[in-house]
Amino acid sequence: MGIKSQILLADTTLRDGEQAPGVVLIPKQKAQLAKLLARCGIKEIEAGTPSIGQVELEAFDKILSLGLKVRIVAWGRMTDDDLKAVKASQVSTVNLSIPLSDVQIFTKLKTEKKQVLEKIKEYVSKAKEMGLEVAVGGEDASRANKYFLIEAIEMAKQFGAFRFRYADTVGILDPLRTFKTLSWLKKWTSLPLEFHGHDDFGMATANSIAAWQAGVDSISATLCGFGERAGNGALEEIAFFLTLREKVDTGIDLKALFSLCPIVARYFKRKIPPWKSIIGEDIFLHESGIHVDGILKNPINYEPFNPSIIGRKHRFALGKHSGRKSVIWTYEKLGIKLSEQKALEILNKIKQFTVDKKRIPSKVELLEFVSDQSPCISQTTP
Repeated sequence: MGIKSQILLADTTLRDGEQAPGVVLIPKQKAQLAKLLARCGIKEIEAGTPSIGQVELEAFDKILSLGLKVRIVAWGRMTDDDLKAVKASQVSTVNLSIPLSDVQIFTKLKTEKKQVLEKIKEYVSKAKEMGLEVAVGGEDASRANKYFLIEAIEMAKQFGAFRFRYADTVGILDPLRTFKTLSWLKKWTSLPLEFHGHDDFGMATANSIAAWQAGVDSISATLCGFGERAGNGALEEIAFFLTLREKVDTGIDLKALFSLCPIVARYFKRKIPPWKSIIGEDIFLHESGIHVDGILKNPINYEPFNPSIIGRKHRFALGKHSGRKSVIWTYEKLGIKLSEQKALEILNKIKQFTVDKKRIPSKVELLEFVSDQSPCISQTTP
């Protein structure tokens, strides 16, 4: 048990991510994303749910035909029909999921805990007999009785499962609870554990990091955090934090992963908010005069990692919160050198502009502020 220097980051963008309402990936898109994920260094891709039908089977066929050096996983429930569909997909690995919380066992499955354990025994055995590698997914594990969880995990292990997925299906955990629960589970079982978080309370990434701290063997997440309701843990956030802050060997090419996110967003027909961590357009954009002054002295004052890692540079915006140095730096980039006095005059104009217009000025508008060609201004070569 304990913090690991390596971890498997398993991608489920093509399965749980695609379950975001209204999102449909055609087989060609799934195959393209699988290829790009492999190039990023992802070693496991949960590619879909074969029981959906022929279009999903076609997607699996296209993905498997690529011959990627990646474990391709199908997702299914513990039913004969789902297992038959998984076998038809030609994958070698399946994640068989079953609810484990009292509420889902009694109201969704309308059965008893004893029958759930019997299902795990039955369907892990059947899948193994079909020649499949089997991971067991504990749906709603975060609301399950912890002692029953141990029974379910040990049943999965006894009949040949290679891993158990602890799913925070409705995103109710916080990092401390995640750490305590998974640390406790690690003491009771030797079966490798995977954490799968949802973001209903905005905790999925933090809970994923807490799960790593508790010693889980893998984390399941989606690019951009796409998924049902509020989405899943964001794979890029988890990968960047573990790699850059914790020096964990994730095997991920961060720049390639970053570049893949807008492609996924385009396929999903979703916009990435400009403030979105790691992938947002404005995450290295600074307005505050205090921050700009600090950045100009040393970027690490206000930037958690070097923007060149993702092929970007820091940028400054002139607005209500700007300072004189921001004005001087910005105009120098426009080929105009300002005196301290003129910079202060223009700063006051900019602040009034942003109050009146409720936006920052454009490049053209910035140039208009100096169009009087005051002797306090000198032209430089851009």
